Amino acid sequence: MFDIELNDSWNLFKDVFEKKYLLNEEEIYRRQIWEENLRFIHKHNLEFDLDIHQYTLGMNKFGDMTNEEFRKQINAFKMNLKSEINRVDHQRFQPPSNILLPKSVDWRTKGYVTPIKDQGQCGSCWAFSTTGSLEGQHFAKTSILVSLSEQNLVDC
Repeated sequence: MFDIELNDSWNLFKDVFEKKYLLNEEEIYRRQIWEENLRFIHKHNLEFDLDIHQYTLGMNKFGDMTNEEFRKQINAFKMNLKSEINRVDHQRFQPPSNILLPKSVDWRTKGYVTPIKDQGQCGSCWAFSTTGSLEGQHFAKTSILVSLSEQNLVDC
């Protein structure tokens, strides 16, 4: 049923993320999901080592949730796919031909990005996007990285 070699890791997961399950059946169900997610993470990271992916995955507080549960809890933004904005003609960005741009830039390594923030179930992705943009622009201008408050925007 369970991989007994993962018992210590499971207990550590519960301790670190303060997981408590009221019923034994619930813990069994969550453990099964956690093990499936852990296998998925390991497989993905092995594929990263083979240059199949450009990013790694890690276990977090959502590790005992199914994808469906995660999407219902976290993805609060619901875009109207039939809205006017989708009917506008969009043009693809064309970089200037007289400038050589790198294929990619990791802004984290250049100091432009604050530590990871968790919006939880707030549904305020717009506030996190806004503060992240402003934090980066402020750093570009001043070389000082300031973590701005999303809550201040939401409160307005």
